[in-house]
Amino acid sequence: MSQTAWKDHLNGSAEMASKAAAQKYMNTFKDETAAHIIYSKLLEHDVSVVNGYSGGAILPLLDQFHHAHPRHGEEKRIRWITNSNESSAGHVAEGIAKSSVEVKDGMLAAGIVVATSGPGATNLVTPITDAMCDGVPLIVLCGQAATTAPQDAFQSAPAVEIMKPVTKWSYQIKNAAEVPFAMDYAFYISRHGRPGPVFIDLPKDLQIQSLTDELISNFLDGLGTYNTDGDMEYNMKHDDEFVRLIPDTTAIHLGGATEGLSFQVNDVGELQSVESGHDAYHLDHHYTNTIYSGVEYTNIYDENDERKTGKLDEDGGLMKEMTEMIKNAKRPFIIAGQGANDSPEELMELAETLQIPVATTLHALGTFDERHPLATNMLGMHGHATPNYLIQECDLLLCIGSRFDDRITGRPSDFIPAARQAAQEGRGGVIHVDVRFSENAKQVKPDYFVHSTGKKFLQSINAAIRANPPTDTARTKEWIEKKHSLEAEFPIKINQYPAEKYTIQDDDGNTHDVMRSKMCCQSVIHEMDKQLLASGKIDDAIFSTGVGIHQMAAAQLVTWTQPRQMLSSGSLGTMGVSLGYCMGAKLANPGKICISIDGDGSFNMTFTELKTIGEEKIPVKLLILDNESQMMVEYWQRLFHDERYIAVRNKSPKYTTLAAAFDIKSVYCESMEELPEKMREFLEDYDDEPVLFHVRIERTPCLPMVAPGQPLDNMILVDEDFEVDLSAAPS
Repeated sequence: MSQTAWKDHLNGSAEMASKAAAQKYMNTFKDETAAHIIYSKLLEHDVSVVNGYSGGAILPLLDQFHHAHPRHGEEKRIRWITNSNESSAGHVAEGIAKSSVEVKDGMLAAGIVVATSGPGATNLVTPITDAMCDGVPLIVLCGQAATTAPQDAFQSAPAVEIMKPVTKWSYQIKNAAEVPFAMDYAFYISRHGRPGPVFIDLPKDLQIQSLTDELISNFLDGLGTYNTDGDMEYNMKHDDEFVRLIPDTTAIHLGGATEGLSFQVNDVGELQSVESGHDAYHLDHHYTNTIYSGVEYTNIYDENDERKTGKLDEDGGLMKEMTEMIKNAKRPFIIAGQGANDSPEELMELAETLQIPVATTLHALGTFDERHPLATNMLGMHGHATPNYLIQECDLLLCIGSRFDDRITGRPSDFIPAARQAAQEGRGGVIHVDVRFSENAKQVKPDYFVHSTGKKFLQSINAAIRANPPTDTARTKEWIEKKHSLEAEFPIKINQYPAEKYTIQDDDGNTHDVMRSKMCCQSVIHEMDKQLLASGKIDDAIFSTGVGIHQMAAAQLVTWTQPRQMLSSGSLGTMGVSLGYCMGAKLANPGKICISIDGDGSFNMTFTELKTIGEEKIPVKLLILDNESQMMVEYWQRLFHDERYIAVRNKSPKYTTLAAAFDIKSVYCESMEELPEKMREFLEDYDDEPVLFHVRIERTPCLPMVAPGQPLDNMILVDEDFEVDLSAAPS
């Protein structure tokens, strides 16, 4: 029912209309406990798997997942996975969210975690922060001591306050009447705008509270108001009220005074978001398909004489200016970020039509098929040399769905000098596309900022170009030739070791001399990639990594062909995530080949999840590249601390024995001569069961790389001594 219809229905009383709609909405959950409502909402939002760990404060909700619970009957049940600890549960849920490519509304699915109070919640700080940094939709539901418990009760902790800085929304339920609103709001906030985590604290006594007529009536009678006329002082005084009415409308305000959104209950009793403002928070959750020029970050919300705006799809104005600039650029270059992951076809059309080289960020690997001749692969600190050199010489940079992270810009003052010069001369510059308006000019000042999704931007630009194609079809010919020459001159180099003689003993006790060659991280990943390409299975593979040399070597050497094919911790750089990410990917994509590429340092942090893999028989493939070192940090100590190595060497266990303890098959390899057959066995022989592949490798750095504090095109290409800026601390 429309807003006007609601007003007419209730004699023009917007407040009565809002309350009537809210009552209708809550009545659908009447007589259910809060725990029952939460489970119902998970089903409503198509959740199929939930990860977590038990504890006293979360037992009422946990009970909802039991297969014998009387609520189920013929109802679809959610699969429950018990992890070895809460932190790993969070990473598994991240893996589910990161790899969810077939969601009906085109957005990522939210991963769900359930845990208890106190340490159960605090153990989740790392995966929650990881999700916040990398834009991963996550909903964390944790128990809390009862509202009647004494102060400092057993396993209580100020979880909401702890989580606020690392979530999009953190809230403690006050009564069962809030739960339907809170769950819908949690799903909306976690998945819209730039995705991220939300945290909901659930006092134990409220989990068993039933939603009665009396509770609904008291809740509606107690609803306050949210002032939209700029009286923020009034709104802040009532900031603890999660649900508030908006005067003179039938909408309700959910969330805080400065970070909240407006919703209406439609005629079928569903909450629907409505655009009700153009403040920072609204503009980061509701994109406007608006093009901006002449905006400085310090006053991005202010009108001034230099500021111009236009709309995507309009015939003239900024849309025409921007399109003509793209069509006429002689050295254009595209950065495809995470925000382009849902538009590989549109990206391919633009690149092919105008012959534009494309680079991807870590989280967008595969968005542009790297088998294509216009692909330049990953750019940045450990990116390929070709995109790093090209971007510094481009006259027009299109950054689609990336926030110009410091790992891809190098020294900011030396980033894209040719594009800056082209902007001054009116023949190029920077076009930045992002769903969050707050990203406008934050790191790099664009000539055009497009407040939209990558998909909508690409669809609009492609339509404009199809309607009026460029006349000079060869204008980027020399630019593409430059790309090819750079690729030939600066390929990724892989260390080769000479064969050495070893004496071995066979099963009968006889000794033999054999020739064996050592391996490096890069050679193992290259062999894996070669076999997956040859078998035609690369398109069906999803890869996860920990953090370290193996992570960057995988980014460099795997041939990325599909969006969301690479699951890795980017901004936070969390070691130990690969195992959980891979499990989550397999749970969300049972038909895919899910391979964890991990270093021993990262794997040692979370290998307790082998318990879960063994129990649940999750058929993942675990590749452990073992050099008994945290090699990335060791390399920093070599460069910046005169080879004073500390806290970077690991004494690795026998991973094959560890796997056997959890009834998981394993393969072991320690020479290049054995690698092809052992890799084939790992990839081909264990489709329906988990397998671990332990590979012994040498300690080698991951090159090329850009040293901290250096321009993007000042790359370390070979492993030799060189001068570094000691004031630029590595991280």
